[in-house]
Amino acid sequence: MGVWLNNTPQTAIHTLPLAADARLSPTDYNDDQIWELSPGVADSPALKLQTNYGGRTGLASILPLWTHDGRMIYQTQAYARPPVITVFAPGYARVEAALTPDLTLEAVYWTMESHAIGGRFTLRNTGKKAADVRLELFGHVGAQGKERPLKLIPLGTSFSALGLGKIGNLNPAIVLEKGLGEGDTTLGVSPKLYRDFTLAAGESVTARWVHAGRLTVRDSLGLAQQWFKADWDEHFRQIEQASAAIPVIQTGDTDTDLALTLAYHQLIRSFLKPTASLPFASLVATRRPVDGFGGAHSRGWDGQPPTLAYPAALGLAAIAPELAQGIIRNYTAIQQPDGWIEWKPGLGGQRSGMLCLPLLARLAWGVFQYTEDSRFLADVFPALLKYFERWFAPDRDADGDGLPEWEREEQTGYPFMPAFAAWQTWGQGADIRYTESPDLIAYLLSEAKSLREIAYYLRQDAEEGRLQERVSALETALESLWREDAGCYSYRDRDTHDTLNGVSIISDARAGDDLLPAEILNPPNRVIVTIKGGLQHVPRLTLTLEGLNGDGQPVKELAEQLTWSHGRGVYTSQTVFAQLDRVKVDGLSRTYRISVDTVDTTGLDMTALLPLWAAGISPEQAEQVIALLTDPARFWRPGGVSMCPGDDPRFDPTNANGGGGVWPFWVTLVGEGLIEYGRLDLAAELVQKVLGAQVTVLKRQKAFYEFYNSDEPQGLGEIGHLGGIPPLHLFLRVAGVRIVSGNKVWTGGAYPLDSPVTIRQHGVTVRRTQEETTVHFASGHTVQLKNGDWQEVLDTSSGNPE
Repeated sequence: MGVWLNNTPQTAIHTLPLAADARLSPTDYNDDQIWELSPGVADSPALKLQTNYGGRTGLASILPLWTHDGRMIYQTQAYARPPVITVFAPGYARVEAALTPDLTLEAVYWTMESHAIGGRFTLRNTGKKAADVRLELFGHVGAQGKERPLKLIPLGTSFSALGLGKIGNLNPAIVLEKGLGEGDTTLGVSPKLYRDFTLAAGESVTARWVHAGRLTVRDSLGLAQQWFKADWDEHFRQIEQASAAIPVIQTGDTDTDLALTLAYHQLIRSFLKPTASLPFASLVATRRPVDGFGGAHSRGWDGQPPTLAYPAALGLAAIAPELAQGIIRNYTAIQQPDGWIEWKPGLGGQRSGMLCLPLLARLAWGVFQYTEDSRFLADVFPALLKYFERWFAPDRDADGDGLPEWEREEQTGYPFMPAFAAWQTWGQGADIRYTESPDLIAYLLSEAKSLREIAYYLRQDAEEGRLQERVSALETALESLWREDAGCYSYRDRDTHDTLNGVSIISDARAGDDLLPAEILNPPNRVIVTIKGGLQHVPRLTLTLEGLNGDGQPVKELAEQLTWSHGRGVYTSQTVFAQLDRVKVDGLSRTYRISVDTVDTTGLDMTALLPLWAAGISPEQAEQVIALLTDPARFWRPGGVSMCPGDDPRFDPTNANGGGGVWPFWVTLVGEGLIEYGRLDLAAELVQKVLGAQVTVLKRQKAFYEFYNSDEPQGLGEIGHLGGIPPLHLFLRVAGVRIVSGNKVWTGGAYPLDSPVTIRQHGVTVRRTQEETTVHFASGHTVQLKNGDWQEVLDTSSGNPE
């Protein structure tokens, strides 16, 4: 069942999150109780199961204590063989240990649903003498530095349950099957549940327990009894069956293998069942013991952003097609009549008010490569086509030139590009609405090409022809953003279509003065006004800019709304000035300082690399982009590909005081782009860079993180964030393996990784080396191939047609 682990110190799991698996279990978006299992080390308690009930309390835990021959076995070091997680699946863990050389223990933990978790302890006496053992089950609840009192709850005539008291709006209880109770908090003795066993030589005994957290004690006890009546073995069989769909990858490095395994399990664990707000299961960015209560207001629980949806759906498509397809169907389900699709729809009804990043058609086409589900493509194609066309409406393309603009920085998924970063004191502060960006055109070109491929597959000839026209137009648009002098793609002004260096006009002047720069701007450009002072206070002011516009006509521009953050306000002029004559700020004291600069659109960042992903640029341009990408002084950093180049004055590898960091979503896009242009070797190098850093972080910091330091192994941002798991889809593309089902595999291409890889999924085992590929089906049918073209491999043995 699940994933077997090599029980060595190098691969030991120190903590394992446990949450209800949305594929098999009920989940509750508003009250999802998430646990963490710690097998234990040294003098720490063994088999510690703990939660925060979504922030309702400091910490609550459930622990076993064993007594044998007058000796208590509680700390990890007291076990003859310390507990080790040997098998795990989403919401499930099996731990093996030994109380004594003759008394072995198997402890199974299972999250039945969002409100219930349980376990099964199995003791076996392998010795030649009978053994007496007592199991005691304790609960601890801490809040505000104090231990909360617990109490025993009578069950019938002799048995008891353990009530954990009121925790927020919950009244959780623990029930030990046939368990007795003893202890009284008022007498200074912690209440506990216990059972006594006598095991004859060779005999095994089993004890089950359930924790349930509902609003009332009665409901908690009722839920616990409900799960005692369930057929646990049948549920475990279902878990085992579902686990067969999860890839098990062996690279020759056990740390890397464990990282990939944990990534798959975190990916599956991130899903919750549909709610009244979304018709299909959706994801959350973090699912930790501190999460799950009041989800509608929690960061990471506020919707499915495209930057998570893209890698998640592609990583899941061959494991749980219904989840992968459901991500896309959630977007189309809330589509407005004009084609508009929300950027971040949430299970709690959340909406960002932004048009979604244009990559849903590419995502749908990618999911189809794994599922080969034609009906899904036919279902979503009309909605995705309408959504694509929505991007060319007048409110998205202000100058009507076929190059739409972003509406705000957050829409890009990364609001830290140094050219903008209006909310950061280190950013230039330009208004992204006045800029045409190569990344947006690359996304749209990729969408057009994906929709064209879908139309061709669905035999919709008229749509295919229209989409080909879009492809040609967008390729021309993208070409217009190429700077031959710099050998790269660049931003340009929305109206002038110029890419210009910035010029300082006024530097650190008193904001209360009437400033008369009389600065001629040739070529004309917009100006950025920066005001500093006031700490967190946002002042009321009126900014006046006077001068000549690009046509030489006098213009006077007034503004009252600046973007304020950390004592800095920025404003980008709507006017493109040929001459700036006057800058006046009314409503500010002279303690405020003001600077005025023209907008610099020459800076490089990730947007310059994304045309590679669109696969719509010339080989010559691709070669120059790849040279830029792989320059170690710029984007090709020790931790992977950085969001901003290392030679930019606003670069910071930690993303704290400048743009930077390695973000796996963009790693996936860049890696796919390298593969599109025949640089599988560089895509493999990129994957190995990123995986190497993530493995080190996992060993040091015990979790994946939202993003990573560009230059050293350091996890940054939110701990346990889905966005920071290894790029699973990209890894499989680099490995050249796509297992569609138990009877069908796609594989091929050169093999670029340093060591052989073995991938097991759906009962199929694929092994690739630099010389050959071996595919072994569950039926026993085996196919050996010399590495060559991408090809379909079928189980042609009797009774196993495609």
